Amino acid sequence: MSKKCVKCGQLLPEKASFCPHCTAVQTEKQEVKAPGRWKKKVVTGAVLAVLAAAAGMAFSQYHRPRSYEGGAQIIYPNEEKSYKVLLTFSEGDGVAGQAEKERTDRIAEGMDSALPCQLYVLDEESGALPWEEFVSEVESCEVETKPGEDSKQMDYSEPVHQESFPNAAYVSNIHYLSDSGVNDIVWNLTMKNGDTISLGTRLTVEKQEAVTYHPEDAPMETVEELNALLASIDEEYSSDIPVYLYLPAVTYEGDIMFGDHTFGIYGSTEGDEMTAFTGTVRLQGKNGNSADLFGLRFAGDSGIGVDAYCFVYISGCSFDGFDTAAIARNGGWVCAADSTFTNNRTALKFNTSMAYGTCPTYQNDTFTGNGTAVCIDSLPGNEVLDFSGSVFSGNEADIVNKAEHPVNTANASFD
Repeated sequence: MSKKCVKCGQLLPEKASFCPHCTAVQTEKQEVKAPGRWKKKVVTGAVLAVLAAAAGMAFSQYHRPRSYEGGAQIIYPNEEKSYKVLLTFSEGDGVAGQAEKERTDRIAEGMDSALPCQLYVLDEESGALPWEEFVSEVESCEVETKPGEDSKQMDYSEPVHQESFPNAAYVSNIHYLSDSGVNDIVWNLTMKNGDTISLGTRLTVEKQEAVTYHPEDAPMETVEELNALLASIDEEYSSDIPVYLYLPAVTYEGDIMFGDHTFGIYGSTEGDEMTAFTGTVRLQGKNGNSADLFGLRFAGDSGIGVDAYCFVYISGCSFDGFDTAAIARNGGWVCAADSTFTNNRTALKFNTSMAYGTCPTYQNDTFTGNGTAVCIDSLPGNEVLDFSGSVFSGNEADIVNKAEHPVNTANASFD
């Protein structure tokens, strides 16, 4: 097959693209169109969509709610700083940033007690205590107690910030009995950004050997008999064994000293008679031992009613006619609830620079006709003394706070 040159007419092969005689090009020129711009836009948009999706996924992965779980301590990071969040039963450890993974308490059979489980927040870098800053980011805070095998569930209070523990973000009071056994105390926090924090500590309660005396067990009708019984207890039993005394409805004329044990002292009533003391009851304590006084009458004409060198809890008692109804001396603390202080020169006095135990709640007490109802010469720590439900009436001075210790009387009554 052949064809003629489009210019000079010479015969050429069918597929020749130019003429060797005149060099004329044998193919027709065709217009070449540039690709449409819309195609470029589509390609560019697709790439951007892929990149945006990848970026969105990365952002979502980074900012989606996270869970932080630990034992008694975790590190919780936010955009500006990292928080150390921890649990403890000790205020000193909390301020120092020391978590308490477990705690053991020993109480006598049939008795009950409580411990404040505290949640602290520290700036991981500076060690500061920015609890208010942290709490502002918290949506909810919950506590639960989980009993172990052969244990009973402990009760707990709603976690809140308590003025008695000003450096703690939250406090929950854990209540337990001598047979509560082992409980895990679990804290669950949900942050406003959706993050969750879970912490836990363990509280173990052990039954402690105790000695109990009723009027039928030993003579205790007079001051002499009661002092003799207390002396024999000191000789026979180690100071780490609690002693519970159920006293007859008699009046003890004279001074009595309770020694180095932990004491539970219970009054009784028979007709118009009840357990009463006219002299000074000195509570010595040792190594953190304490004393609980229930349902007793203190009726004097001078001197001191309760002279406390250890932690003393007074409930349902009355004090009348003393120079000082109850005083906490060095190493001691006096807490009173549902008690009455009438016609004393000073009803409740604090003169101590250290204490083996504290309890700042003075609820539902009545202070009537005293020279000074409450006198605070010196008192350790910064726990707020709370007089909720208490009544101050007819005192020459209600509260003389020489130590300028924190006091809350917002829910007290003054007449």
